[in-house]
Amino acid sequence: MRKNYIDWLRNGAILFLFPYHTARIFDDISPFYIKGAVSTFPSILVHLSFWFMPLLFLLSGMSSLHALRNRSTKNYLKERHLRLMVPFVFGVLVIVPPQAYFAKRFHGDQRESYLDFLKNYFTDFSDWSEYAGGISPAHLWFILFLFLISIALLPVMAAAIRNHYSPAWLGNPVLVVLPFAGLALLSALPDISGKNIFVYAAYFILGFFMATDDRITTAIEKHRRIHLGTAVVGSAGILLEIFTIGGQSGMVFTIWHFLTYWVSLLAILGYGKRYLDRRSRLVSYFNPAAFPVYILHQTYLVIVGYHVLQVTDRGIVPFLLIMLVSLFLSIATYDVIRRIPPIRILFGLK
Repeated sequence: MRKNYIDWLRNGAILFLFPYHTARIFDDISPFYIKGAVSTFPSILVHLSFWFMPLLFLLSGMSSLHALRNRSTKNYLKERHLRLMVPFVFGVLVIVPPQAYFAKRFHGDQRESYLDFLKNYFTDFSDWSEYAGGISPAHLWFILFLFLISIALLPVMAAAIRNHYSPAWLGNPVLVVLPFAGLALLSALPDISGKNIFVYAAYFILGFFMATDDRITTAIEKHRRIHLGTAVVGSAGILLEIFTIGGQSGMVFTIWHFLTYWVSLLAILGYGKRYLDRRSRLVSYFNPAAFPVYILHQTYLVIVGYHVLQVTDRGIVPFLLIMLVSLFLSIATYDVIRRIPPIRILFGLK
C-alpha cells in the first residue's frame, strides 16, 4: 500500500529548497554563488534547516523498501541507473554550468560569453567545492550520493526483505532515539566539502528499516509530541550556541546536535503520518515533478537572483522575487519536459 505521507513529506522537502537556497543568498554563514546583504531571518532559516537533507535520505530509504518489494534487484539496479545516474550526468554537463558562469559574473571575474566560459569550465578543477566558477556537481551531489548509497546498501536491503527482518526495537519509544549516537560517531569519518556520505547512508538505511513494519511508524506517530518538544528545545539551544559562542564541533556539541537532528526527523515523520497520510490531487501532480524540479531549481534561482540583486539586494522584496520566480520557472519547465519523451529520460521521468 502506498504511504501517502511519504509523498507529502518528500514534496514538502523539495519545495523547501526554494526558501532555503534563497536564504543562502542573504545569510551570514558561508559563500554562495551570489550574495546579497546579510539579514537575520535568512540566517536563522538556514541555521534551522539541518533537517531537510537527512529527511530526503530517510524517505528515500523508506521508498526503497517499497520499490524492492515490487521488483527484482536487477530491475532495481536498472531503475537506479536510469532515474539517478542519467539525470546526474546530464545535469552536471548542462544544468549546473550556468550557476558557475553567473557566480563569476557576479563576483566580477567573468566578462566572456557563455560559450567561451564553457571552453575552460570542464577542465577547471580548482574549486570542486563550488561557488567560484570551477566544475562541480553543485546541488546534484544529492543524486550522486543517493545512487552510491542505494547500490552499496542493496545487499543489506535485499537480505532484510528475503528474511522478513524488521528491527522491533525501533518501535520502542526510548530505543528509537538511540540512532543519534551512531550518527554522531559516523560524523567523525571523512566528508566531502562538509557532506558526509556515511551519515547520509545511515539516515537512508534507518528509513528503510523503519518502513519494514507499520508498528514502528505507528509508535513514532504516537510519541510525536515528545519528539517535537525535544526538537524545539534542541533547536533553540543550537541557535543560542551559534549566536553567542559560534558553532562548535566538540564531542558534547556533536552529540547534542545529532540528538536534535534525529528527534526532529522523528517528529516530522510522526506528524506527517498523523496528518498527511491521505491522497491529494496536488501531491499526485507533484510526485513526478519533484525530481525534475530539484534538478532545475538552483540554476534558475542563481540566474534570477543575479538579475534581481542588480536592482536591489536587501529586504523582503528581493527574497520573495527570487524564491517565487525560480519556483514558477522550475514548475513551468517541468510541465514542458513531461510532454517530450526523449527529454523526460534526461530528468529521471518514466
